[in-house]
Amino acid sequence: MMRSFWRSVDRFSVLHFRSVIDELKQIKVVNMRNRELVLDLLQSVVEIITYGDKHDPSILECFMDRQVVAEFVRMLDISENSRIEAPLLQYLSIMIQNMDNEHAIYYCFSNGYINSIILHPYELDGGDLAPYYVSFLRAVSGKINRDTLCLLVNVHGDAVVSFPLYTEALRFAHHEEKMIQTAVRTIVLNIYNVSDEMIYKFIMTPPVSDYFSVMVGRLREMCILLDAFLHEKGDMDTQKRRNGLILESDKIIDELYYLKDILSVDEPRLNQLVTENLLNGLVFPVLFSLPASMNNNGSDLSAITSLYILSRLLQVVGGRSMINNVAGVILYHFLNLNARTLSEGNASDSSNEVKPFSKCLNEVEKIISYAPESKGDGNINGNYLDSLLEDFRTRVNISCLNGDICPKRQGILAFVFSEDQCLLLASTFLLLILAESKDLDSLLAPMIRLYQTQDAMTNDTSTSKSLDASIFGGFMPEILNALLKVLAFQESHSPEMLWHAGWCLQKLLNFCREGLDDDNLLLFNTAYDHSHVHFLKELDGVWFDHIPDIVRNEWSSCTKVLEQSSQYKDPIFMLELVLPQQSTNGQTSSCFAWQKTVDAVKAFILHFQLKTFIFERELAENPLIAISSNDSGVICSSNVSSASFGSNVSLESGIPCTIAFSNAEIRDVYVVPMVHKNTGKLLLTEKHPFRSRHGVVIAIAPLAGLCPTIDKDHPSWLHLRIREFNPKLYATKAKGDHFSMPDHFVDGRWTLGFPDAKACKDAHLAILREITKQRSAVEATLAPLLNYDLGLAEENREK
Repeated sequence: MMRSFWRSVDRFSVLHFRSVIDELKQIKVVNMRNRELVLDLLQSVVEIITYGDKHDPSILECFMDRQVVAEFVRMLDISENSRIEAPLLQYLSIMIQNMDNEHAIYYCFSNGYINSIILHPYELDGGDLAPYYVSFLRAVSGKINRDTLCLLVNVHGDAVVSFPLYTEALRFAHHEEKMIQTAVRTIVLNIYNVSDEMIYKFIMTPPVSDYFSVMVGRLREMCILLDAFLHEKGDMDTQKRRNGLILESDKIIDELYYLKDILSVDEPRLNQLVTENLLNGLVFPVLFSLPASMNNNGSDLSAITSLYILSRLLQVVGGRSMINNVAGVILYHFLNLNARTLSEGNASDSSNEVKPFSKCLNEVEKIISYAPESKGDGNINGNYLDSLLEDFRTRVNISCLNGDICPKRQGILAFVFSEDQCLLLASTFLLLILAESKDLDSLLAPMIRLYQTQDAMTNDTSTSKSLDASIFGGFMPEILNALLKVLAFQESHSPEMLWHAGWCLQKLLNFCREGLDDDNLLLFNTAYDHSHVHFLKELDGVWFDHIPDIVRNEWSSCTKVLEQSSQYKDPIFMLELVLPQQSTNGQTSSCFAWQKTVDAVKAFILHFQLKTFIFERELAENPLIAISSNDSGVICSSNVSSASFGSNVSLESGIPCTIAFSNAEIRDVYVVPMVHKNTGKLLLTEKHPFRSRHGVVIAIAPLAGLCPTIDKDHPSWLHLRIREFNPKLYATKAKGDHFSMPDHFVDGRWTLGFPDAKACKDAHLAILREITKQRSAVEATLAPLLNYDLGLAEENREK
C-alpha cells in the first residue's frame, strides 16, 4: 500500500507535462537566482514534446492547447540579464529539428511566435550567442514549405513587406566564422527552394535584392586580394606562398559553388538576377579589362589572375549563359578578324554565304546581352554592357568603319602567343574549356571547335572552311609551336610547367589529324633529345639507385595529368607557375640532387608519353610495371638485404681501416661494400669478439652518392659523402603538410684512414667497382624503357 502511495510519476506523461507547463507559467521574472530552474523546465518541455511527436499524440494536443511556444517568447521578454537566450534558442532548435507532426509545426509557426523570437533584441555583437541564433534560424528554415512559409512573412495587400527569417539571416551572411556562413547559406537555399511567388518578388526587390550585388562585390574583392597575394613582393618562402594561394583560392571557389547552388534553383527570374549581378559585377569587368591587364595598366587584376578566375567560373558555375557570355567577349576580336578575312577571301565566290561583319557582331552582342536560361525575359543591363563593349572595342583596337584588318595576334590570341609561357598555358586552357563545352552557342562553336561534328562531315568543303575559320583550325601550327617551345627550353622551366604544356599539347594533338608539321616535329624531337640526355645523365648522379622507383611513381602521375578533362583540371596551376622556383644557390647536397633527379625523370616521362602519342596516337603503358622494385638480372657479389645495424656479417671482403667519430677515439673498423640487385650499402663493422671472421655492423651508408675521393695532402685518407636526406620522409611530409625543401641541408662526411696510400687506393677501387655493379643493375632494370624508346626512334626514322 505504501509502495502504491510513493509510485513515481511518468516524466513523459501528459499529466507531468501539464505540471511542468503550470510551473513555467508561474515564473514572473527570470534572473540569475532562478535561471537554472527555468532552464530545467524548458529542457523538460523540449524532451516531452520530442517524445510525444513520435509516441503520444495527446502530448502534442496539450502542447498546442496550452500555447507552450508562447511561454518561450515570454521567458525571453521577462529575462533580466540572466543569459538565458543561448540555451533557450538551443532548446527551440532541438525541438523544431525533431518535430515531424505537421499540425505541431504549423502551430509553432503561427501566431507570430517564431518572428517574435527572431526579432527579439539580442546582444549579438561579441560573445557566443550568434551561433545559437543562426542555428535556430536554420532549424526553422528546415521545416518551411509552401503552407508554413506564409506564417513567417508580413503582407500588405499582395506584397510581402517583411520576412524576418530571411533578412535577419542575411545579417550574418559574411560573418567571420565559417560555420555561421555555411548555416546562413543553408537557410537562404531552403527559402529559395520553396519557390513561393510572393517571396521571390520580395527577394528580387531592392533593398533586399542588394544581397546579390554585395555578394558579387565581395567575390571581386577576394579576387583582388588573391592577385595582390600572388604578386606581393617579399621574402616569403615559395611553399608558404603556394599554401596561401590555395587558401585564398579556396575562398573564391566556395563562393562560386554557393552561386552554383543558387542558380540550380528552378526559378528563371532568380537565375536571371543572379546571373546579371555576376556578369555585371565580376565577369564583364574582368573580361573587358583583359587587354589592359596584359600590360598591368588600368586593371584591378593581372592577366594571369583574370584567366584563372574565368576558368574557375566556367568550371564551377558553367551554364549556357555564362559559357556564351564569356565566349562571346573572348572571341569578339577573332570574329572581327574571321568575318573580314572570309569576306575578302571569298568576295568572288557568289555561292559562299559570308555574313557581313556588322551582322555577325550584332549576333554575338545579342548572345552576350541575353542569358539563355532567362528564355528572353529581359536583357542584362544593356546600358552598362554597351559602355563596357565600347571600351573593349577601343582596347583591342577594333574599328568597324575603316575596313582595316585587325592584327592577328590581338585579343585572346595576344595571350596565346605571348612570350610569357604562363599566359600561353592559361589562355590555351581557357580556350580548351570553351571548346569542349556542350553549352556553346551554335554561332560561337565553329569559331573555337577542335573537331568535326557528324553533321559537318557530310559536307567536306564547308567543314574545311569552318575548321580553318576557327581559332584552333586557323592557328593550330602556331599554337603547337608555342607549346613546343616551352618543352624545348625545359631547363628554364619547372617540371610542373612542362607537364601542363604537355597536357595542352596532347589535348590539341588529339583533335589534330594532320599531327605535327616538319618544323614542329623537329622542334619536338629536339626537346625530346634534351630530356633523354638529362635522364641518362642522372644515371651517373647521386640518386641513380632510386630512378626505377621514381619512374614507377611519376609515370602514373604523368598519365593522370595528361588524361585529365579540362572540366576537372585544377586551374590553380596558372597561379603556381608564376611563383618563383626555389633556388638551390649552387648547393650540391643530396637534398637538391634528389629534386634534380626527380625533375629530370618527370621531364623524360612526359616527353616519352608525348612521343608515343605523336606516333601511335595513344599513351604508353609503364614498361617497368611488371618489374618489381630491386629486380634485375644482374648477379652481384653479396646479399645485403638482411644487413642492418648490429647484425653479423662476414669480413671476407672487408677492408681494414680506422675512423674517428665525433667525440670519440679512433676506432679500428672494416669497410664492406656490398651490392644486391639495385641495392648497395657500405657497411662499417667492428670485429666480432668471439667470431674472428665476422664483424658487427656499427654504421650503414648507401653506396650510391658516396663520391669516394682520396685526399690530395694525405693519400692514405679516403673521404666519403653520406646521403642524409630521406626521400620517403620528405614525400610523406610534402603530401600531408605541404612541406617544402629545406633551404640548407648538410650531408654526412666520413673520412677513413688506411695503413698506406696503396691500401687507400685499393679501397677506393673496390668501392667504385661495387658502385658500377649497382649502376649496371639499375640500367638492366630500366632496359625495357630504354629499349622501347629505341623502338619508337626506329619507327620515327622509317616514317
